[in-house]
Amino acid sequence: MSPLSRTAIIGYLGATFVAGAVAGVFGARAFPAKPAPRPPRESGAMSARILKRWTTDFHLSPEQVTKIEPILKAAETDVSGIHQETERRMKGSFERMHQQVLPLLDEDQKQLLEEHRKKMERRGNERRHGGGGNSTNSGAGHNAP
Repeated sequence: MSPLSRTAIIGYLGATFVAGAVAGVFGARAFPAKPAPRPPRESGAMSARILKRWTTDFHLSPEQVTKIEPILKAAETDVSGIHQETERRMKGSFERMHQQVLPLLDEDQKQLLEEHRKKMERRGNERRHGGGGNSTNSGAGHNAP
C-alpha cells in the first residue's frame, strides 16, 4: 500500500468518526431521551422514605420514631388526597376549556382535537400506572389534554 493511500484511508476514517459524532450530538438534541416512567408508589412509601432518612439524618431514638411515624403517615394521606383533588380539578378545567373551544373549530379540527385528547389521556394513564408507551416527547411533563 502506498503512503498516500494509507493517509487517505486514515483521513476518511477520521472524517467518518467526526461526522458520526456530530450526527450523534444533533440527534441527541433533536430527540432527547424520555425519562423512564416511575412505577406507581405503594401506600406508605413516602412516609417510610422520610422516616428512614430522618432516622439517619437526625439520629432519632426508637421512641421518637414511634411517635413521628403516625404523623408522617397522616401527612402522606393528606398529600395523597390533595393530589387526587388537584388532578380532578385540573381535568375539569381542561374539559371546560375544550367545550368552549369546540364550537370555534371546523370538523377536521374537532377530529384532531378529539385525537389529541385521547392521546393525552393515554399518556396520563401511562404515567399514573407506570406504563411506558411510545408517545412522543411533545408536552412531556403534562398530563392534561
